Amino acid sequence: MSKRKTLHLAIFVVGSLVTLLVTLEPLDRIYVANPGVPDTPEARQIQATINRAYELMAIAARTFDVSEFPTVFVDTPDYELSDRQREAISQMLGPKAVENAGYLTAMQAYYIAWGEGATRLDKALEKAEAEHRQITADEMQETVKANGGRVPTLARQDPISKTKLKFESIEINGNKAIVRYDDGAALQEAVLVKIKGQWFIAGIKPIWVHF
Repeated sequence: MSKRKTLHLAIFVVGSLVTLLVTLEPLDRIYVANPGVPDTPEARQIQATINRAYELMAIAARTFDVSEFPTVFVDTPDYELSDRQREAISQMLGPKAVENAGYLTAMQAYYIAWGEGATRLDKALEKAEAEHRQITADEMQETVKANGGRVPTLARQDPISKTKLKFESIEINGNKAIVRYDDGAALQEAVLVKIKGQWFIAGIKPIWVHF
């Protein structure tokens, strides 16, 4: 194995762990419902929306394509942005994008930023490989600086594998639903809103991280 491939693998492993800790971004999933989850068309559509969102996130982690995110995510006041997210949105999408930003915009900015950082890191690795050496600490620091102070990670290279989402509860109140499910890394709580007959995810947050 070449030095670049070894370093590439090491950065990928570390980057994957950082991504999981910071965002809990999971792999592509299939879902399974508990007996306590309502067996209704609404509940099934909600589960399908969450399942599709995980598919799109898994694809985005490898391609950084966020073009289909608006089919499952939406911006609403239900999701409160952190200062870090506001900064990322401003940098990636422009200051005006922050004004009405919610979960959709935050997710788009996250993967766009990841993609730009991955491109910078890959170029630095290619340069080092062409010169038959490893990337230096100074080069890595320059890459981090160019990436807005964020440590860049490469795109995921592993195949998308399917695991199960275990739905614990779905509470529907009019055009809003609160869903709790386990994705294998954490117990998550999602807020969904119904717009023109379709359910969209307005926010996801971890309740209990267990990996």
